[in-house]
Amino acid sequence: MSAADVAETTAHLDDDSNHDVRTKAPPRKRRRIVISCTECHRRKQKCDRKMPCTNCVSRNKEASCHYETGTPLAKPDRKASSQSANERSPESIETLPLKTADFGYSSNSASTLGILRKIESDGELLTGMPSETFDGDSFGVRERYKALVRSLPARIYVEKLAEIYFRDINWQYFTIDEPFFRGLMDQWYNMPFNLLTTSGPQALDPMLRAFPALLFQLLACSLLYLPEGTEETFESLKYTTNMTFEDLASDYSETGVSILTLLGKRQMSIITVLAGWVRAAFLKYTGMVTEAWHQVGTSIRDGQEIGLHRDQLDPQPSPDDSTEEALEKMWMAQSRRRVWMNLLGWDLHTGAVLGRPTSVDYRLMSRSLPVDSLIPKDRRKSPIVQRGDNDPPTPLTRAIWSWETMRPLRDILDLEKEGPFPKDFSKVERIHQELLDLHARTPPPFRLENPDTRFDHLPECWWLPYVRPTLPQLMSFNVMALHRPYVFTRASSRHEALKASLEMLEAQKRYFSLLKPQQHTTFSLFFGTFDAIIMAASIYIIFPKEHSEMLPKVRQHFEWAIDRFEKMSSRNRLAQAAIGVLHAIYVRFKKAVGPGFLIKTGCSDVSGSGSSYAGGSDTTTTHTPKSVSVGPSPSEPSPRIQNMGTSLASANERGGSVSESTGLTPASAGVADSNGNNIFASADWSLPTDFDFSSIMPMYPMADIAYNDLTAVPGVGEGAAAATWPETPFPIAPGLTAGAGSGAVGEDQQQQQGAWQFGGEFGNDTLWTILNQFPTY
Repeated sequence: MSAADVAETTAHLDDDSNHDVRTKAPPRKRRRIVISCTECHRRKQKCDRKMPCTNCVSRNKEASCHYETGTPLAKPDRKASSQSANERSPESIETLPLKTADFGYSSNSASTLGILRKIESDGELLTGMPSETFDGDSFGVRERYKALVRSLPARIYVEKLAEIYFRDINWQYFTIDEPFFRGLMDQWYNMPFNLLTTSGPQALDPMLRAFPALLFQLLACSLLYLPEGTEETFESLKYTTNMTFEDLASDYSETGVSILTLLGKRQMSIITVLAGWVRAAFLKYTGMVTEAWHQVGTSIRDGQEIGLHRDQLDPQPSPDDSTEEALEKMWMAQSRRRVWMNLLGWDLHTGAVLGRPTSVDYRLMSRSLPVDSLIPKDRRKSPIVQRGDNDPPTPLTRAIWSWETMRPLRDILDLEKEGPFPKDFSKVERIHQELLDLHARTPPPFRLENPDTRFDHLPECWWLPYVRPTLPQLMSFNVMALHRPYVFTRASSRHEALKASLEMLEAQKRYFSLLKPQQHTTFSLFFGTFDAIIMAASIYIIFPKEHSEMLPKVRQHFEWAIDRFEKMSSRNRLAQAAIGVLHAIYVRFKKAVGPGFLIKTGCSDVSGSGSSYAGGSDTTTTHTPKSVSVGPSPSEPSPRIQNMGTSLASANERGGSVSESTGLTPASAGVADSNGNNIFASADWSLPTDFDFSSIMPMYPMADIAYNDLTAVPGVGEGAAAATWPETPFPIAPGLTAGAGSGAVGEDQQQQQGAWQFGGEFGNDTLWTILNQFPTY
């Protein structure tokens, strides 16, 4: 056969082959049976085949959860358990699944990611979009989760510690609903034993999945509040002989953090937020204020992720819901609002105490407050009814009023940014008046003076006496924070801040008298005393001849505060750290006021001209360095020199501007008044002649303890306390020396007092630097 014949034959065969390919029917594609619910199939997510499934529950799509193949049967997934642990490498056990990034956006917000998710919900899954499904099927995740939850103590101990928490702690904030918590705890302990082994945490509801994290944090807080005499009951929980209950509490809290870290940020629930919030409380109780501040911010972001900041993202009853289901959703919406309210309150108040920016601004959000209603034991059978005036108050009533009390702090923090000389001081007057009006609206059962005690005998209102001193403290702190930036530049602000400090100290004294020793770890018991004492003492140290009529009460409260801190120090780390600071400033306080310090009057009658909520009707006269009031002393028999006008100028006298105020402390006040007299108690106790009072930074004593490691450290003797001014911003005054103080003091006592110096990481423009220059012997 020739080459031409071979080529022709090959071409003919190729034509026949192509013809067969064209005429042959395509193979039939096998249709896969869809076992996922319709929503998970549409969104291309893994479905756990519950009814409704976990994904639909987390997205509030229970009504849309249907199955084309009929109602699913609950069968454990044994696929993951077919491969034994011996066949896996250590790397595969320890390696956890990586999560897809969410690009920094919240999926529930009106952000780019939120818009993309909304588009996705009406069509197919968008390529590259992060998955909302928590991958709990990984062997490493299952084993790690099981190892963590095994650290939970026996249920009998959990029940006892939970009882301590709800009796001594929860009423203060009422963030956790006890019946709801008890219901979740029953579900947790009734869970099948092999569920975590066969299916892992993915098989659990998102709230139940994070419940152990909340439980660990709750147990940790309760261990810090153990009543005296009950330690032996929980002694068996320790696993080493030298372990303390605080060590065990820290161990539990860290275990709770590990659970949240393991679960990640997918399919979070309100339990995740609550666990973070209780963790922040635990950090406060143990003196780790900086860490607590960051944890509050984390909990707020987690709350935003699940939509706590928006009404429209609350569970909404549907027409297909039964009455019980509808009521359960309505109560859940109330719980979400209550948690968000507490988060905002902590964020705002802690920011004001520490001088730090807040995480969110509630004024930019349209969020409803929870309804002040009586909390039922069974939420599925009780509607939400507004509490009436004749109904007993609840911890929720107190929580709502606490939030109302803290709301003005937002405007106060904004005003503080303008420094010691605001453009329009009338803003300060307006906020001050709002605080007066707010104080006048205090609910009668919560008033400290002349309260409504009709409900005190009720068993469910046992907490009422504890609330009455705490709410006035919050209100007084608002006043002190409002005038805090101006105490060194305006006499009227010094007057209001001093009165507010005295009221805080009086409320703290009453509150402390009601508490049991196990409750001394309370954070508010520390900051309410420490900030007020530092404010009052600083005013007298820098301006010792002002407010002589309040001096006896300030002196008495100072001594009471030191006594309280010494009693609290065994349970309160912050109090233990601050005792030295109080002693150091107490020495300077005594030295500053001179012989007038020893004058005794009826402290119960000396109230600092009454409440700071008197609206300026006080008859007390305060003075600037150019208008001095001198307290009675052996060398000055006159009870008071009132040769100048009052420094509490009205709004008309100021003309709405701080720069025109007759109560303004001059920028270079010097050390003498208008008559040439030294404004300090003794000649050796003075400031430079060109001293600028406005250069002193506002006081944040709590922040200095937490962030700047403020301490009182011993010096090396008398020379350690010699007045040596830094070059800037406080130049040394000519002839400034450390002379002998007023009063007879022994040589040993001189050296001991002279050794008290403030240490820490603070700048030259702070109060502590100034105080270190004053001789204390």
